[in-house]
Amino acid sequence: MAKGARKDAKKGIYILILMAYKGKFGRNDPCWCGSGKKYKKCHLNRSSEPPVPYHQLATDLRGLRAGDKLCLHPPNPSPCKNRTIRAHSISRNAALAKIARAGKVYQPNSDPFEIAKGYGKIRHSLVGINSATTFTGFCGTHDNALFKPIDEGNLLLTKEQALLLHYRALCRELYVKRPTLLTNELLKDLDRGKSEYVQQHLHGLVAARSIAIGDAIERMEVDKAACDRAILTGYYEEISGSVFSFRRMPTLACSGLTQPIYDFAAKILQKINDMNKPLLNLSFTLLPNDSGGIAAFVWLRHAESVCRPFVSSLLAVPDNRKSDALVQLVFDSFENHAAQPDWWENLSIEAKSDLGERMLNWTDIRPINNRALVVGDQRFADWGFESASWIGVP
Repeated sequence: MAKGARKDAKKGIYILILMAYKGKFGRNDPCWCGSGKKYKKCHLNRSSEPPVPYHQLATDLRGLRAGDKLCLHPPNPSPCKNRTIRAHSISRNAALAKIARAGKVYQPNSDPFEIAKGYGKIRHSLVGINSATTFTGFCGTHDNALFKPIDEGNLLLTKEQALLLHYRALCRELYVKRPTLLTNELLKDLDRGKSEYVQQHLHGLVAARSIAIGDAIERMEVDKAACDRAILTGYYEEISGSVFSFRRMPTLACSGLTQPIYDFAAKILQKINDMNKPLLNLSFTLLPNDSGGIAAFVWLRHAESVCRPFVSSLLAVPDNRKSDALVQLVFDSFENHAAQPDWWENLSIEAKSDLGERMLNWTDIRPINNRALVVGDQRFADWGFESASWIGVP
């Protein structure tokens, strides 16, 4: 969506809601919600309608979240039409098997029914490594061939490996985000049985969120196209990043994409409410390797102004607290992670509570807290930080 269109859309949303709130809509006027129906056939009596049962909403959400099951391999020359598989977004053999106990790891369960059972909390449960962190984003042929350099052997973090780590995280996030526009529309039905004020406020939030989601998808599509070109040509100069090495195996594995809003020193890096600038992407991968483990931050060159300062702020964290900082980052920003069972089960009640609260930052119910990544008194892990280096040059 163009910058001007975004601003006009957002302005239009608030004008419509303001008019509705002031009672400027007649019974035969088009409804303020944008459905195309007359007001009397849409929201006139919405406050007296029965609320949507949660099980119905959760079932619909679960169905839409399944994704389109199209292979995301770079078009060469046309998109792949092979049947997709449950591909691992975190390598089963190179990572999950190393932190598993009896073939299982702990993974957050974001299923709507499970969240309801937990009274809104996102809980971890044991999952077999054959099904953990999978998504139907690649066919078997392309998944095996494309990611072989990062799934077999020791990770040295060459530019090619860095690109592939970034590409896997980007594709997985794009796979998850594309259906989100549809699931977001379902939230409009939550206004049934609510007051007119709540109805208008909810629709305003949903409409604004749709714009934000659309912008995020558009930015990811642009980034994917750049990565597609790099993969097909073998030219990796658009890649920048940093890799942190640890002497001991990390007790978490993670692969995800985020848009850093704040850093480890509470500095704001991007303004989430600035409709004129798309948020820039950073991928993060935490994996065990032959000498302990690595944490890789990777981005495309156009994101230097945000991503390099973000990583620099982690470099400034004391070495004996860098592991704690990374645990906070994983739970604050990434749903796609797996935890070593013994580590997770032996965490203190206070530590688990802290991490559980951080997972709520994935949702839209929490205001932005720019101090979320600042290390405090709580200790989570110590993997023995060894060194850090840059990939590419500014």
